[in-house]
Amino acid sequence: MDICRRSKNLLNPSLYKDVSGKLIQVMYPIEVPDDQYILRMMIKSPKTGGKLIIPSELEWLKSTIETVDVLQGPMFRAHPFAYVTVRSGVVRSTTDDEWHVDGFSMRVPHYPEQNYIWSDCYPTEYLDQQFVIPEDFDPMKHNIHQYFEDNADPDKIRTMKEKHIAFIDPYVVHRRPKVPEHTKRCFFRISFVPIEIEDDTCTRNPLMEPVHYGREDIRKTLTRYK
Repeated sequence: MDICRRSKNLLNPSLYKDVSGKLIQVMYPIEVPDDQYILRMMIKSPKTGGKLIIPSELEWLKSTIETVDVLQGPMFRAHPFAYVTVRSGVVRSTTDDEWHVDGFSMRVPHYPEQNYIWSDCYPTEYLDQQFVIPEDFDPMKHNIHQYFEDNADPDKIRTMKEKHIAFIDPYVVHRRPKVPEHTKRCFFRISFVPIEIEDDTCTRNPLMEPVHYGREDIRKTLTRYK
């Protein structure tokens, strides 16, 4: 099932067995900032009336955000929320090099989010691999990222193209490749999301009212499936 077709179905762990590894990637040159770190900054919500609210620190990415916002609805779904993540500068994240997916949440039924990702070097790796999630796997109890780590096939690792925008969703298992110490890299992700990301670690948009969720991150309580 390709990424466009599966955007029309509710998120379901059983669909991992039908995932195609083929990605949509488009060459996209862009000037990037020297040093910027933004984690899931909200730029659109029902409260903005569907309008993008882009602060000055994202001016360099504004035209890109507006372009993919126009593409999003016709290609996939017109989700009510949009977020931006930027990691530009010396690589400092300690978990991005583990196999994971973006947007896997089963707390309420919803359609999968869509993400537009880009990196200028050491492009993202992904698995051209289908996964059969066991019937007794409980996403509210078991850590699906750990399941991917435990079952990833080294022969199925593929590499995205640098300086290309890739379109991915929660069914694309991916990771940042290992990079040498002190490596400078720019990565951004523009996400169109069906439900609000209720996480206090999200970077606040200075043009929007601050929100405090106070929710415990359920991922901290998840266990390895055995």
